[in-house]
Amino acid sequence: MLKRENELRLSQDVQKRFEEAERSGSKTDWIEVATQVQLEVLREFNVAESSLHAYRCAANKHGLSLYVKYNRAREGSLKVGAPSPDVTLISLKDNGTTRLQSLLDVQKADRPLVIVAGSIT
Repeated sequence: MLKRENELRLSQDVQKRFEEAERSGSKTDWIEVATQVQLEVLREFNVAESSLHAYRCAANKHGLSLYVKYNRAREGSLKVGAPSPDVTLISLKDNGTTRLQSLLDVQKADRPLVIVAGSIT
C-alpha cells in the first residue's frame, strides 16, 4: 500500500494537486491532498476509510512513513552567526516575477541582518 501511495504522490496529477493546494488563496493545503491520496489507496485495496489512522500508525511504527522517508525538505547548512548567503529578493505583489535587489545590498554595515522565515500551511 505504501508503494502505491508513493506512486500516486509522485504522479503528475498528484504533484499538480499539491501545487494547486499550496497556492495563495487555495482552500486546501498539502496535508489535505496527502490525506486524499491515502484514502484513495485504502479504497483501492478495499480497506475501510476508517482505518486511515491505523494505516498511518503502522507505517510510522515500522519506519516506513512517507512523511519521513520521502520528505523533500532538508536541514540546511546555515547556522546562527554565520555570514548570510546572498540571494535575490523578489516581489510578492506580482507572484514573484519582479526581481528586486540582492539581500546583501539591503544589509547595513552598522546593524545586524535579521531574517525571519517560516512556512504557513
